Amino acid sequence: MKQSTETYTRRAGLAAGIPSERVAITVHKNGDEVRFGWKESAAPVKREKVTTSSKSPKVEQEERNGVKRPKAGGACAAVWAWLDANPAATVKEAKAVAPAYGWNPNNVSCEFYARRKFLGISR
Repeated sequence: MKQSTETYTRRAGLAAGIPSERVAITVHKNGDEVRFGWKESAAPVKREKVTTSSKSPKVEQEERNGVKRPKAGGACAAVWAWLDANPAATVKEAKAVAPAYGWNPNNVSCEFYARRKFLGISR
């Protein structure tokens, strides 16, 4: 088994009192001949950790009957807000107003039935 020349080169740097992480292997090519050497590299720079502000507290979503209420700001939450304002609306009426708000009618249907399950309404 042939030993790597780089191993001996690194050991030579260590023997000279240079820490292993600061020994840089150099390669010298002269025609077909290759020779390895070493030099001391600059000390590694320790990067300062950037401290950010503390994490914002996790807002618990309301959950009933195994369904979580959507987070505010999304399309699903907008559909739920409309349904809250129009509690007697049917799925047909909700799908009819979807294009006016830029909602996908199929998503409105899914949210309609998810909200019914959330409220515990069956048939």
